[in-house]
Amino acid sequence: MIKDMCKVQILGPKGSLDETIKALHAMAVVHIETSRFGSDLDGTFFRKIPLEVGKVRERERLLKIKEELGNLRMLLIETPYSVVAETVDVDSIEGFLSTVKPVEERVKTLHSEKTAYMDELSSIERYGSVLRGFASMVSRLGGLNSFDIVGLTIDKAQTPVLKILEREIGEITSGKFEIYRKDLDEYTIAVVFAYPATFTASVRSLISGESINEIKLPDNYGDLPLMEVIKRMAGRRDALPGLIEDAEFEISVISANWQAKIEAFIDAIDDKVEEIGVLGYCSQTKYTFVIEGWAPSELLAPLIYEFKKLFGEKVVIRELEIKEEETDLIPVYVENPRLIKPFEIFLKALPTPRYGSVDPTPFVALFFPTFFGLIVGDVGYGLVILLLGLYLKKRFRRKEFFRDAAYVGTLCGASAIIFGVVFGELFGDLGEHLGIMHPLIFDRVKAVKPFMLLTLGIGVGHVILGFLIGMGNHLSRGRRKEAAGKFAYILLIISVLFTIGVAGKYLPEGLLTPGLVFMAFSMVLLILMEGLLAPLEFIKTIVNIVSYLRIMAVGMASVIMGVVANQIGGLVGSLILGIVVAGLLHTLNIALAILSPSIQSMRLHYVEFFSKFYEGGGREYKPFRKR
Repeated sequence: MIKDMCKVQILGPKGSLDETIKALHAMAVVHIETSRFGSDLDGTFFRKIPLEVGKVRERERLLKIKEELGNLRMLLIETPYSVVAETVDVDSIEGFLSTVKPVEERVKTLHSEKTAYMDELSSIERYGSVLRGFASMVSRLGGLNSFDIVGLTIDKAQTPVLKILEREIGEITSGKFEIYRKDLDEYTIAVVFAYPATFTASVRSLISGESINEIKLPDNYGDLPLMEVIKRMAGRRDALPGLIEDAEFEISVISANWQAKIEAFIDAIDDKVEEIGVLGYCSQTKYTFVIEGWAPSELLAPLIYEFKKLFGEKVVIRELEIKEEETDLIPVYVENPRLIKPFEIFLKALPTPRYGSVDPTPFVALFFPTFFGLIVGDVGYGLVILLLGLYLKKRFRRKEFFRDAAYVGTLCGASAIIFGVVFGELFGDLGEHLGIMHPLIFDRVKAVKPFMLLTLGIGVGHVILGFLIGMGNHLSRGRRKEAAGKFAYILLIISVLFTIGVAGKYLPEGLLTPGLVFMAFSMVLLILMEGLLAPLEFIKTIVNIVSYLRIMAVGMASVIMGVVANQIGGLVGSLILGIVVAGLLHTLNIALAILSPSIQSMRLHYVEFFSKFYEGGGREYKPFRKR
């Protein structure tokens, strides 16, 4: 729900300004803004507090240190075993820097070593096979004492160049050469030529004139005999993965010991920089400072109490009257009970709600799992989704968004289990075949009409509820005409349903005339309240209601796919193979059962429901708080 906010003003002697800012920072209650002065304070006596040179230099120094720590943090890796940092004091930052400097140098060295090891391993993997293949020539050549070798890489698109090289080298050496070829990848060929050393100058002169690259071995292999190169490369190839692993392990140990401390000091620097920066929002007289902002009304009394404990009567907090033109400037503080708070993730895709409007989170917490359960409606699928949600909730317990999404998933899984019991579904019709599940209300596949009427009824109720919320919201803010417009929509929906009921012979025929009169009255009222285009908007509302049929359509598709999975599994001759085939199809269906119902449920809320009452354009409440 959206909490009531109040405008506050804090006054005190200039000598207490720094302590006041520190207290506000620690209490994390006041959303500080540029002072506009109270109605009983003459702005001519106040001026902005200039930032002292010392404060400016302090901020620049801290930001430079933050950059250094940020660079070190980038060298570290995330690890679940981080040592929890104690509370740090930004005044001790210089001592921490001197302590962490050797750590930074060591981490840089480890990263350099790791990169060198990986480059060397890549080089060995790339050219080692070429050299090992070429070694078979050694025996035929009687050793390499009187021979020279050259290695080349040629693009496969330039293979004609290779034929020219063979012909030219053959002419230079009178056919006394050996050649070995190896595909390095789908684009490149590696080629090694061996020829009498007396022709070295002529061959290398030829090669330098072609658009090809010579294979360059690492420096530490350059002057070694070929067989020694192959031997050493084999040894290094076996040793390098272990060296890379050792470097990564030491980096992870350093990260576990230092990452949390570095993060803590970065947060402390940000807090200190914010305390300096917030001075720009304050004003002063010759002897007094003034700070203005917003606070939740329920926290104002505790805030005043804490300030009296700290400052006595020296620093005063008072509530200011909120002027009408300031209503749209009031920051919005959304706070919900613990059980439904995770559903606030659905607001992240929307603009912040306007102050004084309605927070839709409680309604989403009720209807989103309900719609999801209606669509999935399978005990087996629901159990899988529930267990997956519990696992992800534990796995991402430190990441708020994913943790909340997993919590929503667990409730959706539980809802699917409940509706699965109602519809008698366990992995499609498996429960029915086993004789342990039977529909309590109706079979979704067979009872198409009842299921359709159920979803349309849900759509009518959900849309009307949206209009009722919008009507109540307008009434609470004194907008009677807008509230009457929402009421007209509700009357028109009811009148249309009433008329359809008479036409479908669900109601007595004699009620047709009163129904049509009721509909005409509702339409006139709607046009008077909402304008001439209102009937077109009403057609859109009818389309919104019909959209709830997607609950039936997607739900039936899911259960039919589950039934088909069981049938295909039953057609397989082997019991074990049949279970495997059916299991794979059910796995695919479960993946779709997570994705599609979520999308459809979200759409029904964002488009069909929220459009009836949700007002965006608010400003988020951001209290001045420490990290």
